[in-house]
Formats: sequence, C-alpha cells, structure tokens
Amino acid sequence: MDVLAHMMSLMRTKGSLYGRLEFTAPFGFWFPADNGVCIIVTRGSCFLSVDDSPLVSLVGGDFVFLPTPKQYTLRSSPELSVRSMLEVASQEEFHRTRLITFDGGQGPSTSIVAGCFSLASPESDILVKHLPPIVHLQGSGNHTTPWFQSTLQFIASEVAQNLPGGTAIVDRLAEVLFVQAMRSRIGSSSPTNKPSWLHALNDPQIGEAIQLMHAEPGRPWTLDELARNVSMSRSAFAERFRKLVGETPLDHLTQWRMVKAGNMMRANPPIKLAEIALATGYESESSFGKAFRRIMGVSPGKYRASNRDLAEV
Repeated sequence: MDVLAHMMSLMRTKGSLYGRLEFTAPFGFWFPADNGVCIIVTRGSCFLSVDDSPLVSLVGGDFVFLPTPKQYTLRSSPELSVRSMLEVASQEEFHRTRLITFDGGQGPSTSIVAGCFSLASPESDILVKHLPPIVHLQGSGNHTTPWFQSTLQFIASEVAQNLPGGTAIVDRLAEVLFVQAMRSRIGSSSPTNKPSWLHALNDPQIGEAIQLMHAEPGRPWTLDELARNVSMSRSAFAERFRKLVGETPLDHLTQWRMVKAGNMMRANPPIKLAEIALATGYESESSFGKAFRRIMGVSPGKYRASNRDLAEV
C-alpha cells in the first residue's frame, strides 16, 4: 500500500489565493495567516520566520510549505525589524491585483509567489500535527529534478499572467509540490526531526507496521500481533514506535481509524454508523462513538451534520 498516496487522497488542499510579492531591499514585513501557506522564491533571496521559529534563509528556486502558521515574516536581512504587510497593501487590493510591490531602496530585488490555502477535509488536522512548522525544499537540494524547477516556473508564470482558469492551474500544481514536500519529510534523516509517523515510514520495521495498520484499519490489531509481523519483540517494538512516531502504536491506529471514519461519512453520507464502526475495527456503534468523540471532539452525528455540504475530494 502506498501510504503517502492514500494520505494525500484524504488531505487535499484547497487554494484560495495566490499572488506575487515584488520587493526591493531593505524590506521587512509580517503577514497574518490562519491557513496553510506556500512560498516560492523565484528571484533573489530573503529570510523567513514562522511564529517563534528561527530565521530560515531562502534563495531563488526554493519552495516552502507552512502547514499551520499563525503569522510569518519575510525580510531582506536578519537584523531588520518588521511591520505589517497591511500597511503597504490591503487584503482587498491583493485579492484584486494579485500583486504587492515595495521599493525599499537601492538594494537587490526579490520576487516571491505566495499562496494561502485550506485543507479540504476537517480530519486533516490529525495528519498536519505530524508536520514541522516549516517544510523547506531547497532549489539545490537532493530532491531537485527538472520537473520540480519547471513546476515552480510554471506557477510563477500563471500567477504573473492572471489568466482565466489560472487559479485552478496553480492550485493543482501547488498540490504536486505539496506531495513532494511530504516525500521529503519521509526521506529526511535530520537529527532535529521531531517524532512523526511520516518520518517513521523511512524505518524498515516501524514503517512496515504503519503500512499494515493503514492498509487494514478494521483489523483487530494488538501490540503483540504488530510486533510479530515486523519481527520484533513486543517491548522493543513499542519503545521504538513511540520514539519515532511520538505516540503508541494503538493510539496511532485509533487516530487513523477516525480519519478513515470521517472520510467515509463525507464520501457516502447515507452510510450507517454501524458499517463505519465495523470497517474501522469496532464491534459496536457505542464503542466507535466513544472513540470518535475522544479523537475528533464531537459525536459522529454532529460531525456528519456539520460536514454534510462538503464534497468528496
């Protein structure tokens, strides 16, 4: 089973606005954010920070995905103070022109494509929490391929031309970059990585266990059975899983079951809760309902009602 492909089918992005930022140094701005953010540096360089994270240096050809920022800043040099972007251009103006320009002086120019989007499925929050605050794909990184840079250039061209249908094209292309960002998270071997089941997919035994659970969420998995399937002792498996993923195997299984359950409700609104319970490993609606409320924060009935109008993605 391709776990990443399966996850992306449940975690589609919905682009809401993309536009260009054309700045001349010196510049320093903070941007409000309540959804995910994509940033593509098409020319020049700048420094990015997200919430309270350290500054990250960006150069032309870099792509950045910010899963859940409250705010972020862009500046031409680390020592510069920042002011609100709204002092330069209103949100209404950006929506209309898809362009913000700022001439700070005689310094180098930096061109950026910035976009904000939301995740299509409400249960995506369970998946997003396993991502770092900044997913940075460097233009010169090992992941770089001709199609990666071509996609960045195509997005920049579509945003600049602002032609009919351009938003839909940019949204689809950005989603391709989003998948590549998730790939990089799986393949990353940085010692600073926080625990994450995406990163743990790279571990032969823990990755196999995760794939087993995701492939058959309705199976009555036990800790012993999972350990046997990946040729590990129960204690060693439990310890390594928690170290790499940041939660116990059965806690992870429960969360994945609820993601699947939420997706089933949206994909097939008339489906009975008893069927969903059985498909996600519960013998009764009651036990399923308790688990759903604990993980999702609402009852299955309220979840179904609040998401009745969401189309399957």
